[in-house]
Amino acid sequence: MRFFTALAATVLWGSLMLGCQSISTTNYEEKENRRDFTIDAAGGSYGVSLFPKTYGALAGPSFSLVVVSPVLVGDTVLTNSGKSSLIPWFNARGVAVWLVRIPPGMQLEKFGRQVLPTITAAIRKNSNDAQWVMAGVSLGGQAVAHYLDDAQKNATVSGMLVKAAFFLGTGFDYAYPGSFSRRLAGVSGQNVCADEFCTRYLAGIKPELVSARSALFDAAGKPVWRETLDNVSLKDKGVRVMFTAGKIDNVAPSESVYKFFVKTIGGETKNSPDVRFFMPGRMNRYARDYDHAMMIAADDLASELLPDVLKWIDL
Repeated sequence: MRFFTALAATVLWGSLMLGCQSISTTNYEEKENRRDFTIDAAGGSYGVSLFPKTYGALAGPSFSLVVVSPVLVGDTVLTNSGKSSLIPWFNARGVAVWLVRIPPGMQLEKFGRQVLPTITAAIRKNSNDAQWVMAGVSLGGQAVAHYLDDAQKNATVSGMLVKAAFFLGTGFDYAYPGSFSRRLAGVSGQNVCADEFCTRYLAGIKPELVSARSALFDAAGKPVWRETLDNVSLKDKGVRVMFTAGKIDNVAPSESVYKFFVKTIGGETKNSPDVRFFMPGRMNRYARDYDHAMMIAADDLASELLPDVLKWIDL
């Protein structure tokens, strides 16, 4: 496995040094505050980037965050999507972020179950942090769900104890009526936005950030995601879980996300601080009803939803 080697000490030292700076930003330019590495796992090589914390180390939360590619859109959306982006938002609040990239056309179940455990083991080995949180964004959240389905086993193997996870716009039932899966299957050519797919499902995301159709299907033409995650259960896995679903998200409809939440918590009438469901929208005191683009990249995400996510993580 090729990972860190001589750079390990430099990375940890750089993380500590950056942690003492008083920098606050909500957007990064190309490769700003970023260190890139490669991990060999399951017969392939995978890219990982570390974004060290940029706030006062003592003032920030006591965990590091592992974010997995959104898949449906490019990773750039997490760092440089406009005025506010997810990764620098967490960095500025004292959280070191590890971005794990999923190669185009790779099945998310295989990545979550066979590749991600090796990646988390390598990350944990080269970090001083003891507490970890995982984030699943858009389609990439399915890989996180597959990983957490074996959370206890993976914690034993990797040494990374994931205390909490949150999902932003991840669908757990893409076969839901009017689902984007059927619409995407009918897209001709590689430019997903050419057939007005983006107008309905990804309005607000720059077309150049939307993945090519080839990145969303494997070599056999099969979608990289599962239509329904019927082989995954996040109940009683020792990980606190937050599900968020946009009020008007057409990619991951709130009804389908809520269905998976009920399965996780064990019933519609049950309540638990360890399993939460949030639906950003006007009826829940948010400024606007959230669509899919807002769930992964919007000024409102940074000003409204992410503060609620961070507050929940630190309970």
